[in-house]
Amino acid sequence: MNKFTFINHASYIVETVNSILLVDPWVEGYAFDKGWALLDKSTSNEDLIDFINNKMKTIYIWLSHEHSDHFSIPFLMLLKKKNVKAKFLFQKTLDGRVSEFIRKIGFEVFESNDKKISIDPELSIVIFPFAGGDSYCLTILRECSILNLNDCVINDEIALNRVITNVNKYTSKIDLLLTQFGYANWIGNDNESELRVSSATEKLSRIKLQVEGLQPKNLLPFASFIYFCDKENFHINDCQNTPKNVEKLFKNNNFECNLIVLKPMDQLKLSDELSIQSKLLNGPNIMYWESLAKNIKPELINKSLYTQIDIINEYENYRKKIFQAFLFAPNLLERFNFLVPIDIYINDLDIIFSMSYTRKLIVKKGKINDADLSLSSSTMMFILKNEYGSNTAHVNGKFYRLKFDGVKKFMRHFSPQEYMKMGYGLNRPFITFKNVFGKLISKFFNKNWTINPSSEN
Repeated sequence: MNKFTFINHASYIVETVNSILLVDPWVEGYAFDKGWALLDKSTSNEDLIDFINNKMKTIYIWLSHEHSDHFSIPFLMLLKKKNVKAKFLFQKTLDGRVSEFIRKIGFEVFESNDKKISIDPELSIVIFPFAGGDSYCLTILRECSILNLNDCVINDEIALNRVITNVNKYTSKIDLLLTQFGYANWIGNDNESELRVSSATEKLSRIKLQVEGLQPKNLLPFASFIYFCDKENFHINDCQNTPKNVEKLFKNNNFECNLIVLKPMDQLKLSDELSIQSKLLNGPNIMYWESLAKNIKPELINKSLYTQIDIINEYENYRKKIFQAFLFAPNLLERFNFLVPIDIYINDLDIIFSMSYTRKLIVKKGKINDADLSLSSSTMMFILKNEYGSNTAHVNGKFYRLKFDGVKKFMRHFSPQEYMKMGYGLNRPFITFKNVFGKLISKFFNKNWTINPSSEN
């Protein structure tokens, strides 16, 4: 009997007689530089690995993208330590970073875009790449098809029609749609709750668009069972959606689609009618998640304190990496105002750093409000040290906007880091010129400077 088991957040298992397909196993600890925590802390890497290994079946693991709430390195390292035999599935990307990492620790990886991969006679999967390094997947079983959109921003007719076109190549129906229901990045300072209300409302409108366009038989809200857990970003939780908001959306619109709300380790029998099974689960589970969301508190997280010299030196290292990847381009783009300098107030050092590609970092005299953003030395060093640093900071929201355009300036300044992470640069000059510089010109004229096309303002 084929089964669906919800694990936590964006993770679940599809199980047949012969195989297990595990998806995005982040089930314990923090994500995004200790900026996110799980609402439900009942799951663990140890228990999940034992759960799948004890079934004595062939194990496949699909990872949707590199974000740490989907791509959990601690889980992978424990899987290796326990000598579990698993095969990984990932989209084929320009940089190949994720697949290379998985192979280095000793696992087999199948890379594929828009091609049907047969796991066993009962189970197949198709991976579709999406903007910003994300991807979504269609899982096809004998009795049903499951579409997992995870974090992909399907919020207009153009994006929706692309998904419909892709899915229709492999199935004429969607029995179960999995989609995000809460916002997942910085949304305003602590006194700007109206921005978060607007973003939460937009997420529900997005679900409405997907239900009406894709016409799934059932919808499972997932990939939003987190909270912003640091004292610096805890205010972002104040207007977050819960499954109760999704239930209200369904009632107000009288969707023919059936809503299913699961908690960790709940199972669905895929051969049976899902709507009947959900009737027993939805009420208690909606109350369960509502209770967890109401009782969150900031975590006590230890942070390293870095010095002025540490940050100056690390910014110089950062600039060297960027120039190695793009030669003189960042300098030139800044001179023509495609890239912009940024002034960042380091709140635990009480100093302002002015950052620029055309010169070295300098300490700038002035008051806090003269800067564009405020953040800690720990967050600043994380941004500079990691190729995914600026993207992580935008998602975890551990900063304070001091000027109206501060976040956009931040995105513009660190956009070379994001493109470098995705594999663009000197080693791929033609595709870099075509894609990166074409996008930069488009962004300049459209005044749209999002770091990651899959993230939101």
